[in-house]
Amino acid sequence: MLIRAVAIVTDRNNFREFRVLAEEAGYRIVDTVYVRRLTPRGLSEAKLEEVREAVRRSLAEVVLFDKELKPKHMYNLWKHVNVQVRDRVEVILEIFRRHSPSKEADLQIKLASLNYELARAREKVLLAKSGEQPALIMGPGQYEVDKYYLEIKRRIQTIKRKLEEERRKRSVHRGMRRRRGYKTIAITGYTCSGKTTLFNYLSGMSMKTGDEPFTTLSTKYSLLKIGLWKAYIIDTIGFIQDLPPFVISAFYSTLEEVSEADIVYLVVDVSEELDKASAKLETSLDILDKLGFKGKVIIVGNKVDQINNREALRPVKSLFDATGHPSIFISAATGEGVDKLLRLTEELLGIGVETRVEIPYTRGDFFEIVGMVKEEGVGGFEELEDRMVFRGRLPEHVIDKLIHKGVKVYAEGLRSTSGA
Repeated sequence: MLIRAVAIVTDRNNFREFRVLAEEAGYRIVDTVYVRRLTPRGLSEAKLEEVREAVRRSLAEVVLFDKELKPKHMYNLWKHVNVQVRDRVEVILEIFRRHSPSKEADLQIKLASLNYELARAREKVLLAKSGEQPALIMGPGQYEVDKYYLEIKRRIQTIKRKLEEERRKRSVHRGMRRRRGYKTIAITGYTCSGKTTLFNYLSGMSMKTGDEPFTTLSTKYSLLKIGLWKAYIIDTIGFIQDLPPFVISAFYSTLEEVSEADIVYLVVDVSEELDKASAKLETSLDILDKLGFKGKVIIVGNKVDQINNREALRPVKSLFDATGHPSIFISAATGEGVDKLLRLTEELLGIGVETRVEIPYTRGDFFEIVGMVKEEGVGGFEELEDRMVFRGRLPEHVIDKLIHKGVKVYAEGLRSTSGA
């Protein structure tokens, strides 16, 4: 059963998104108060009275604020309305807790929650020592508040150590993938843009999808062959506007997979109004920049199956082109355009090197070499009297392996090598 809530809204344009967030966190917005700006103490007396009346009229049990609040603003609001007060960050953290699918996600959520509380605890300590923060909220005295602050820091360090171990494991796995010549493609973008639907289509898996935000909190992997390349497709946590830095920091062990990827599919819902799609694209690119991503980006305009007039995509295409990144329009639900996305991906990863490989039948590892070339290359074999000959394209790392094994290789831009 959803908890009745009054929403305080500072941005009318993003209210629909905030309503969705609130409902996913377990609240039902039954009344709304619009606020242009905050005073040094939070809301003006007139707005406080308006909120108090809305709570009384609607029998709301909580007040939700669509921005992050300072402790003194939250306390002042609570003092006047006499019901619980939650800001945007707390709403998002509650959604995370509801969707947590793994032990690692639990740790990341706890770290985000503690970092949020730590930033607020500093101000709460000052308020308690100055007598502005009452014992009713903070406890019996300033010494207890100080101890609380130190306890939060201790718990943060404990969780960071556990997450660092997970980060080391991921780093080892990434190193193994790269040594074996695997590529990594991360699917990112604003929450609810269809990232997991695309992941499911590419992988053949059936991971949970939905219109509710943050259905993906743990990284999902699937191995895919794209042209010459074996590539790990990764589904990651969705982005959202005004996501606090400490949340990004808490999920860094997961988001690091994005920053280290060879290619990012940046998924954008093109069925939305242009200004909303533009804002979400800007938010997503900004987060990629904060993560330090230096690889290649393909902007994937998703949900074209929901657009009747394809001429409406012209301004969206102009929006995408202005970023300087290549773009493709698809429907992850029907598969429309996904083949073009994969062809573009192959072009960006590289089409390999034109190569001729000669494999004598007398080699003890003949079948191993033939199997490697057949699996890793694109081309054909010719059976001669004393040897098998492959003509086609191979990745450079496979050519290096063959040369190391003493196989006769004639590669474009490479001198022929003599086998043993």
